Amino acid sequence: MSSKPRLAVIDTKFPWKLSGFRYWENVQMHVQRPDTLFFATEPYSDDFPAVVHPFSRFKELAVSEKITDVYCVFLNLVLSLLGACTLPDGTHMPGSNPYLDIRSFLNERQIRLHTTLYPGGGLIHETRQEFLDIVAGQCSTIFTNFEDVLLKIKTSIYQPVVINTELYNYAARSWEGPIHLVFSAFNFPRKGFPLLVQAYNRLHSDDFHLHIVGDWEDQLALLTNKRFTFHGVMAPEQLKLMYQGCHVFINCSITDHMALDGFPTTAAVDAMATGCLLVTTNPRNDQLILKEGIDYIGITDESSLLRALHWIRDHSHTAQTIAAHGAHTIRTHFQMEKVVQTKLAHMLGHR
Repeated sequence: MSSKPRLAVIDTKFPWKLSGFRYWENVQMHVQRPDTLFFATEPYSDDFPAVVHPFSRFKELAVSEKITDVYCVFLNLVLSLLGACTLPDGTHMPGSNPYLDIRSFLNERQIRLHTTLYPGGGLIHETRQEFLDIVAGQCSTIFTNFEDVLLKIKTSIYQPVVINTELYNYAARSWEGPIHLVFSAFNFPRKGFPLLVQAYNRLHSDDFHLHIVGDWEDQLALLTNKRFTFHGVMAPEQLKLMYQGCHVFINCSITDHMALDGFPTTAAVDAMATGCLLVTTNPRNDQLILKEGIDYIGITDESSLLRALHWIRDHSHTAQTIAAHGAHTIRTHFQMEKVVQTKLAHMLGHR
């Protein structure tokens, strides 16, 4: 193995800006380690500052370019690379692919494997310990923002998701007139859209206007309160302007058996960085960085969401204070340059 570290990043659908933190993290990996190689199992077409190679070329280039370290995100991808998609009793890791197995190659070349286990990608509260044990035994570094992983893998290292705070920059806004709410997510059951609908249909006031972002066309008929604008799927640059023009970001994530959102969600963190007040469920009961009532307002159901919105309208000065504190917390802890620098130091040291 070469003494000079050389990193390769393996992703799935990439480069894809709408993947959020994964895209910005990889951009920053390139900025801080320009010799990093990038591979995609499903090559995509968005702009990226470096060549993205198909995964089929990984072994060839790992040899010729003297790769010493590999990094990937999500449990199902790292298990795929390790050829450990299925336990002896037949339990399969959702979303994993045994055809991505490069374990023997990594071992032969003494290439270190590093990963980030964020919620999603097969990681839920009920994830079998055996899968986590495999990762713990085979990976040199494991990052996570999931308290369950921190408890079950003692060597794991807490790191929040990265946010492009240069793009999602803070913007002052007037809280006069209607309070603009934004709900931004892809159409999955865990996003809790019915909770939003039930609460907003009970909100009989011209003091609020809701903006819906994402692929929710088939759900809009559920809204009887017509004070809303549907924007569809938006690019990051469009989302920035949307968030900067809104006051409150609503997240209604719930627990389901297929996936569990991180806390806060990437979209929520993006919005918070611009100055939106986060109103959110917290199905993970995450207390690691954000503090309820200081950085965000917590909700549990439609009634508590309705009460929160009325409270924001009637206590706008305090609401602005919470929003500003939340933005500062996000910009302090989630800033992409800082997070990536820390990750690279753990993976590659100062070599």
